[in-house]
Amino acid sequence: MSSFLGAEMPAKAQNTEAVAKVAQAITVRIEGATQGSGVLVKREGNRYTVLTTWHVLSTQRPGEELDIYTPDGQRHQLEQGSIRRLGDVDMAVLTFSSSNSYELARIGDDRSVSMGSPVYVSGHPLPSSAVPLRILRFETGIVKANAQVFIPNGYQLLYSNPTLPGMSGGPALNARGDLVGIHGQGETDSIMSEQQGVAVKTGTNQAVPIRYYSQYLSGGAVAATLNATSEDDYLVQANALLEQKGREKEVIRLADQALAIRQSSEAYFYRAFAKGDLGDNQGAIDDYNQVISIDPQDAVAYYNRGNAKDDLGDKQGAIADWSQAIAVDPQQAGAYGNRAIARIQLGDKQGAIADWSKAISIDPKSAKHYFNRGLAKSILGDKEGAFSDFNSAISIDPQHDSAYNERGDLNDKFGHRQKALDDFSRAIEINPENSTAYNNRAILRVQMGDKQGALRDYDMAIRINPKYDYAYFNRAVLKDDLSDKKGALSDYSKAIDSNPGLGDAYYNRAILREGSGDNQGAIIDYDKAIQANPQDAEYYLGRANLKYNLGDYRSALSDYSNSVKIDPGQASAYRGRGIVYEISGDLGQACSDWRKAASLGDKDAEGWVAKQCQ
Repeated sequence: MSSFLGAEMPAKAQNTEAVAKVAQAITVRIEGATQGSGVLVKREGNRYTVLTTWHVLSTQRPGEELDIYTPDGQRHQLEQGSIRRLGDVDMAVLTFSSSNSYELARIGDDRSVSMGSPVYVSGHPLPSSAVPLRILRFETGIVKANAQVFIPNGYQLLYSNPTLPGMSGGPALNARGDLVGIHGQGETDSIMSEQQGVAVKTGTNQAVPIRYYSQYLSGGAVAATLNATSEDDYLVQANALLEQKGREKEVIRLADQALAIRQSSEAYFYRAFAKGDLGDNQGAIDDYNQVISIDPQDAVAYYNRGNAKDDLGDKQGAIADWSQAIAVDPQQAGAYGNRAIARIQLGDKQGAIADWSKAISIDPKSAKHYFNRGLAKSILGDKEGAFSDFNSAISIDPQHDSAYNERGDLNDKFGHRQKALDDFSRAIEINPENSTAYNNRAILRVQMGDKQGALRDYDMAIRINPKYDYAYFNRAVLKDDLSDKKGALSDYSKAIDSNPGLGDAYYNRAILREGSGDNQGAIIDYDKAIQANPQDAEYYLGRANLKYNLGDYRSALSDYSNSVKIDPGQASAYRGRGIVYEISGDLGQACSDWRKAASLGDKDAEGWVAKQCQ
């Protein structure tokens, strides 16, 4: 007589090590249209049920293969048609068949964990350059909130455990090793400060409580409470709204309701986050101060407070906070990256490069860190190192248009014009709104003799960014070269409108005005150029020549003198000043200046010395 297969015994645990063993025994790896994780929760005969998140399975098409890898490394195929979503929450089940015996998760009560309770999460992260295989990861943490009120997709269980992409669908376990939730959403850092482009972290990971699976097993409707009444309810609702533009005041209201019940670091954190999104950086700092006073080991609070200080211009304060975040959590790649940006802004380029290098060692798949380090190396003149970093950024993110643009600039400097052209064109192909790439390609096309192509590129750069000062300036130079003086004059004026401090635009416009007979307009432009940059010898020389032509020898003498004072190698300034001295009757000073000009290679001055200074 055939014997019946006995029911699989649920795995049990008593401490962290024991919970880890439970997690290892019940967590599976899912390889399909989307990669994720899952939990063995049921066996009927040879049919096993895996509980996971719906978003891991939602893109799976009927008939498409999906593999489940059990803890023994065995591969099992999905039973077609077995995928079921549980109500409106981010939870789903699937089945596979196997005669092997596997441990099953013990279904717990998610109400057994509350704020401050230990919680454990496991799953198989996606491969990376540092860890090229999907190896099981087990993370410890504490519960931040456990709401009874329904949250979109059911993300009502919040915790601090650090998680990675690919762990979605893995188990969230309590201290006994009971399954209390399915991990579904890791911390996101998609909100960026408009001023600095630095990531802001929420510090929260989320699970769907196991109650919804229990409802499914009982055959009832998968439903939830709709009215918030507890601190946890308010906190979870606030967390769900954190990244929704326009909901910041609602987050603050919910955080205030939670704080009215109890002063918690979580409520202050969410309120600080929302205030930062509203641009109230000082209010955000005040609330992060409260978070840190309650929990001095909250690395994310230091990190975000640093961002707020940075937005207020307090670079040193920001650096101090990011350094503290790193001291609490040495794996804070974002803190190293943000500190690097502040350091380079303060002139500490080597310190910035060291920080980006550390960030890369922690997060080797971050194209952003390679790109930023490449920019810093380029500024320091390490073109080969910068080129290598831009290559790495492109290898990680083939859609990184800015990396192609910067690599194109380096290829141009290396004399590889066709490669530079290809890089600028690729940047534009990826992002047709990249005005900088159009400007750079235009400059290169001028060098390659394609002036009409360059004009089209400058036109595009300006269409994309009507305030692009250097695109107007460069187009003006090209129009002048093409004898379109009127167009050049107009573009220099637009460049100045966009950037009133652009000295070269005033200088070039002065030359055009002088050439058209508008001497007074030219003098005004030379004055503006010198005001914008008082240390440019060419500006003084241009004004000196015009004043000489207008017979204002005294002013011309002063400008020639300023020119040679700034740049002692200005042969034409010495020659011009010598002429003014000659007109003034001081042949001795004239000859002295002509000799200096001649020593610098001025042939006219050399002839005058021969004729008049013997």
